[in-house]
Amino acid sequence: MKERIEAKLRRRNALWGEVKLGEGSIRDIEFVTQYLQLAHGACQPDLRQRSTLAALSRLAAAGLLSPDEYRILADGYIFLRTVEHHLQLLHYRQTHALPDDPATLNHLARRLRFQGADAGRRLVDRYDQHSRAIRAVYRRYLEANDGDLTMTVHNNTPRPVPAPFKRHVDRMPATYTITFSEPDIARHFELIERLDARHPVEIDAEPLDADAADGTGQHWRVTIVGFDHVGQLSLICGLLFAYGFDIVEGHVFSYGREQPELKLLPETARTRRRTRRKTTTQTDWRKIVDVFTVRSLHGKTSPRRWADYAADLTALTERLLRGEQREAQGELAKRVAREMPAFADELATLYPIDIHIDNDLSDRHTVLRIDARDTPGFLYELTNALALIGINIRRMTVETEGNQVRDTLYVIDTRNEKITDPDQQRKLRAATALIKEFTHLLPRSPNPEAALLNFRQFIGHLFARPNWPDELTSLERPDVLQTLARLLGVSEFLWTDFLRMQYANLFPLVSNTGALAERKDKASLQAELSEALHSAAGPEERRRVLNDFKDREMFRIDMRQIQGLITEYGQFSAELTDLAEVVVEAAYQMCLDELQAGYGLPRQPDGTLCPMTVCGLGKCGGRELGFASDIELMFIYDGEGRTTGPRQIGVAEFYEKVVQAVNAAIRSKREGIFELDLRLRPYGKAGRMAVSLESFRRYFAPTGDAWPYERQALIKLRPIAGDMRLGREIVRLRDELIYTGAPFDTAAMRAMRERQLRHLVTPGVINAKFSPGGLVDVEYLVQALQITHGGQNPNLRQTNTRQAMDALAAAGILSPEEHRQLAEAHMFLRRLINALRMVRGHARDLNVPPPDSEEFEFLARRLNYGSDIAQLHNDLLDHTTTVQELSTKLLEKHAPQ
Repeated sequence: MKERIEAKLRRRNALWGEVKLGEGSIRDIEFVTQYLQLAHGACQPDLRQRSTLAALSRLAAAGLLSPDEYRILADGYIFLRTVEHHLQLLHYRQTHALPDDPATLNHLARRLRFQGADAGRRLVDRYDQHSRAIRAVYRRYLEANDGDLTMTVHNNTPRPVPAPFKRHVDRMPATYTITFSEPDIARHFELIERLDARHPVEIDAEPLDADAADGTGQHWRVTIVGFDHVGQLSLICGLLFAYGFDIVEGHVFSYGREQPELKLLPETARTRRRTRRKTTTQTDWRKIVDVFTVRSLHGKTSPRRWADYAADLTALTERLLRGEQREAQGELAKRVAREMPAFADELATLYPIDIHIDNDLSDRHTVLRIDARDTPGFLYELTNALALIGINIRRMTVETEGNQVRDTLYVIDTRNEKITDPDQQRKLRAATALIKEFTHLLPRSPNPEAALLNFRQFIGHLFARPNWPDELTSLERPDVLQTLARLLGVSEFLWTDFLRMQYANLFPLVSNTGALAERKDKASLQAELSEALHSAAGPEERRRVLNDFKDREMFRIDMRQIQGLITEYGQFSAELTDLAEVVVEAAYQMCLDELQAGYGLPRQPDGTLCPMTVCGLGKCGGRELGFASDIELMFIYDGEGRTTGPRQIGVAEFYEKVVQAVNAAIRSKREGIFELDLRLRPYGKAGRMAVSLESFRRYFAPTGDAWPYERQALIKLRPIAGDMRLGREIVRLRDELIYTGAPFDTAAMRAMRERQLRHLVTPGVINAKFSPGGLVDVEYLVQALQITHGGQNPNLRQTNTRQAMDALAAAGILSPEEHRQLAEAHMFLRRLINALRMVRGHARDLNVPPPDSEEFEFLARRLNYGSDIAQLHNDLLDHTTTVQELSTKLLEKHAPQ
């Protein structure tokens, strides 16, 4: 039936945009729903629902639809039905097709609350997202799915002419022919002949165990040849460890430095022409020959393992040759991190490393003699450290004696010269030891790639400081390096906004980790800021001091959270809220004093002062601030009159200037991070920034112009600065306006949630805040119960969501089990949102990454799930499903009869 419908639409060229009958349409959702009802309804009477949404809910509860499938179909059904309804209102007839005319499409989109000049395009994009997601579910149940074929195309670089055997030998150091036999060298050359731009490495592995007749073995001799490049050796050694091999001994040789490096570029018509004109051949490119004796850390392994290793090393090498060293090293860091937890006990201790620098032994190279305790992955850590500071290893001998490594490396700097300058030698020794030890700690970082690459920049900052040897002493402590490994790998926005820009503020914190353990109470913050402002000269200096204090203390609190020094739930939010209140109060008083100096005091006609109160709302009002939170405020004053100074103006104008000054004084480094949000005032952006008490009363009155969701937002209102007597009056008035005993407007709340789902939730993606069962549903449910019962029970009038839950449970409105489920879901979602904002650095993007993605893996680490990704995904689905069920049940239970 569906095929016939779509064939008819296809003949009319009307398949796309048909919201009722086309592909990914309402009918797709209905057919999947009814198919599952018919298939299972005989045995499960609960599935016999006439409403499609009700049936979808029952199918999901019965496990016949996965949570993701349910979300796609339910969200899509609401969206498409809304579009269909507005289409019919638009034309006053039965029609289900999106309009072709751009003007009509824009008109429809604006009616659906899409904003901007490109509202029509946004509507089409949202329709396409829903349609594709719905169609995928439809095919899963009602169509055969043969899958897609994919093909990878490589650069078509011409194969160079092979080099003669003798020339290969001549380009190697003299010790090459002493180290290897003639058959070995012949094999090396045979492998080298296979190299070209599309095959930059070749690998040959042979088992060494006496019982390796079946081709498997625990000990192997692996020969790796390829093109030479800075960092290549660290890729080879790191990937060996990632594959579970420990290097017992080895020899690394490379061609003389007079040959050029091979570098690959992304292929274009221009690069193809350039390749054809090249005069250099494969003969001219530098080569390496690395031969290692390795031991499998996981018992016997098969030759197939080496084929996989070769493929992965080729992919990493291609990135290196394209100039993507950072990306290649970062990818390898992640691979190594996955292997290291198996050796947690062996890696728990940081051992010293002795580096002796010799410039007499070789005319062309600086010789490094390394003496250190052998640990799993040691050679990767060492070669990675040298690669990250641009040291090229031209030759290396690896020896292991008992539990000690004694390696000899012949190296040159980025200019292909020996390292003779004493200061550069000192930096080489320091950076090598430091990065090697830091690499050792990478598995404990939520994102090893980011941690490693950011640490390289951190070292650059360190060496640029005149007193870096003194600071290095502090950095060499394991606890400091552990702090850095976690910090640098947990949040890219913290690195961008603080570590790179405020190195002077960072270093005292990371080098004195004990100072982070102490919480600063509100009184201490006030005293520090007051003293700093008192010493500032002039308005601009005071604003600089204010914002530097804000950024420094916010970073300090973030650091405490990242390092696990804040263990009690709600304490992180409380510390951030204390800081916000201190900064807002100081900014308000500073701006008030400055304006009063010119305009005088705001007084009423009878001479009494006109007071102002600054009220927090949202997360600020609820003392629930988190990573990358904005600060929602409302400035309310009482009375009318004029100022008393030499330049007299009306009280309303005076306080408008105060609010504008405060808004400009507190500066945000990034959108949404400690950014003042004044939109909750009457009439939003169209209203005055300074709100009179009388306009507050009129606007939020039951007969006023406020929308229901605006009145609901007042639950979070809490005075935080200014005149506290007026603040108490505002709270009393707030209670009169919203805790009236009237039933909560569930229909208005659901309409708001429908708009949020339509505009803020991408089909098929879980948004931790706005998706069904997300944080908004928790908060709206709690607020609905507060409004319904708060008139009779003043204890329910809490601005903090968790405290409101506790009060609802104490009043018997929530059962003990409902309270437990809701509190656990709220805690989980708050932690999830903090973790997402921690890495993304803003409050807007709260989409949870796909569970099979790398980003989801990092998210699990940040949330202390370790490698148990499946558990995080299950918890996410369980909590959001529980919230939806509780919301439906409790809103119906407490609705007016």
